[in-house]
Amino acid sequence: MSIATSMQPESARTDHDRPGEPERSTGLDLPTAPESARAARRFAHAALTEWRLAALADDVDLVISELITNALLHARADRRFTQGATIRLDLTYDGDGLYCRVTDGSMLPPTPEDALDTAESGRGLMLVQALSASWGWSPQPHGKVVWARFDAT
Repeated sequence: MSIATSMQPESARTDHDRPGEPERSTGLDLPTAPESARAARRFAHAALTEWRLAALADDVDLVISELITNALLHARADRRFTQGATIRLDLTYDGDGLYCRVTDGSMLPPTPEDALDTAESGRGLMLVQALSASWGWSPQPHGKVVWARFDAT
């Protein structure tokens, strides 16, 4: 597991940032193992507490759990996914919103499902959509990134 953090200098802020609120970002590489969802939640909770965004913690915890779980499921389903690959969680706060990004090595896109009332799974992306201000995904050269944005104002 590796951690990377950074803070954008005052001179690099954009107009949408609140005065005195530098951009903050942190990231964590996780193994493709079931315990990664728990580690990701703990990591995010610590960052949100430090950034005085604890009010978002419950929703962010649930969304991160869903995004990490989906990445783990895709890791097993995508035969191109290499052994020993990692999942990356990045959190960025820009003064207006919090962005949660999960990057994995699978090319399989996230696909919302129409889960039956009796289904035990298939509602994860519906939860992500309901709890976040917006979400989406984009292909990357070696996989994809799925993101969710939360309003922090």
